Amino acid sequence: MRRLVSAGTCLWFAMTLGACASGANGSSSESAPLQSQASVAGGNPQNPTASRSGPLPDDGMASCVEGYSPAALSGRAFAFDGVVVEIGPSVSDRGDLDLNYPGVTFKVQEWFSGGRADTVTVDLPVANTVAYGEIPEDAYGVGTRLLVSGEPRWDGSPLDAPIAWACGFTRYYDPETAAAWRAALR
Repeated sequence: MRRLVSAGTCLWFAMTLGACASGANGSSSESAPLQSQASVAGGNPQNPTASRSGPLPDDGMASCVEGYSPAALSGRAFAFDGVVVEIGPSVSDRGDLDLNYPGVTFKVQEWFSGGRADTVTVDLPVANTVAYGEIPEDAYGVGTRLLVSGEPRWDGSPLDAPIAWACGFTRYYDPETAAAWRAALR
């Protein structure tokens, strides 16, 4: 019965939102998206944060193992330049120690390390995500271009339940920073 409900829920999401989260990587297809946005079909949506640079905002409570620098990126399992095309449920939560970060799907512009796919979904922590269960309106949205780096949450290969690092390791796109990432990781 649970699978029927899950399949029905997935079909409903597919019909009403134009997208459906898979249960891959331990995420639940029954989880409601934190911010429901359909995929952007074939186009380049306008970047709502094009004027920004630097790190994504955090709530100041992030515990940083190391400080950000382009050289420190070599210690991350993956790094890419991507455009947000969809925001849905977490891909790293598995019932224990859930963080409830949104799973953000990116159309990859360039891989610096750790992957090759045209799209990737990564859990992306931002300010107030845990406290309020939603993405701050001005942090990012469909069309935002970011430089993202991180680790698999539960070990494994770079993109097994991937989670982006805060503390400056995930940033708004700008050509100079992208060039520094490219130089540091190639």
